[in-house]
Amino acid sequence: MTKSYIDLIFSSEKRMKIILQLREGPKNIEEITEFLNVSVVSIYPHIKILIEGCLLHREKGKYKLTLIGETVVAKVQAFLDTLQTIEGKYDFWSNHKLDGIPPYLLKRMGDLKGSVFAKTLTESSMFSPHEEFVENISKSKFVKGIAPFIHPLYPKMFLYFAERSIDVSLIVTEPVFGRLRTEFRSEIQQFLLLDNTHLYVYDKEILLSSAVTDSFLSLGFFYNDGSYDHVNDIISFDTESLCWGEDLFTYYEKIAEEVRFI
Repeated sequence: MTKSYIDLIFSSEKRMKIILQLREGPKNIEEITEFLNVSVVSIYPHIKILIEGCLLHREKGKYKLTLIGETVVAKVQAFLDTLQTIEGKYDFWSNHKLDGIPPYLLKRMGDLKGSVFAKTLTESSMFSPHEEFVENISKSKFVKGIAPFIHPLYPKMFLYFAERSIDVSLIVTEPVFGRLRTEFRSEIQQFLLLDNTHLYVYDKEILLSSAVTDSFLSLGFFYNDGSYDHVNDIISFDTESLCWGEDLFTYYEKIAEEVRFI
């Protein structure tokens, strides 16, 4: 093989599409050409190059990724997913602090490829919870939230959800917990008495906010200047993003301390 693997894969959109299609399973030539909407004659040279590069082989009349091919394609897909996450939101990602995301989840940013911005807030609702955020939680079986600040409506809102049999687990910072104990003591005491609630306190700064349920993920970040962005929330409903959100919550849950009463 004279081509480098980078040239072999990235210099041809057709070859890229072939190997990504074969990640779903073996395909015959008709299935490949139908997917790409091309002729058999035009696709054979690309298949020949991929076979010479040990990325795929033919077995029982179908083309299949080799073990090397499967390994390479997994990395290519992750790379493309990451680009898709950033594409169209470059200004957002570059203008916000990402320090709150643990390194292993930064490497999985491609899991957020299906994310979009929540509906823009109006002037009158600028500092209120996003309507989509509240609506989606109300339809969920559980919610796991990370809160670096306290909104005056949150204590009553999460108590309301918990009283309606939604499992609620929250991670807050020590300053937030201090406010909960003083300004919202009654709500938090009622919250902690329920069997379907958990409250954790993290003793360091948290540079993001998050809420993940069985159906959606919401993420908020701080600007690079340290102020919180109350306007631009990212939301997603993809299975991969929900797993990413739960893993984010688990990361902080393991290093936070649970509060059982105040």
